[in-house]
Amino acid sequence: MNSRQMRYLATHPRAMMDFRATGRLPRMVAPQSPLITLLETLSPRDRQAMRGVMLHPSLGYLTGIRFHNAEQLYRWLKPAPQMIEGESHPAESHRNKRFHQELSFDDLRPFVADWPARIS
Repeated sequence: MNSRQMRYLATHPRAMMDFRATGRLPRMVAPQSPLITLLETLSPRDRQAMRGVMLHPSLGYLTGIRFHNAEQLYRWLKPAPQMIEGESHPAESHRNKRFHQELSFDDLRPFVADWPARIS
């Protein structure tokens, strides 16, 4: 049991009842999407250099939220490496769960205002 699971049990009575009845801890999952996978191929420095990034349905998210840079977008998409299953975070409510297309930099480029020259 890690501290995140303990905090979740302490603040969610239903989860605590389930834990006491079954002995099973809340499951940990890693937030995943094609856009997260693409952004993880870049270093934080490169993500920081991408300015004016906007989400779009062709990237797998049903919103047009604009972010100052790709690092800020990445932190919004994946606030922690592991999350409690069922725990909400802002990006999950906007994610198109049926979208599984692999993304490339060419797919992302139209939605970035200032694309760094060092990223091909």
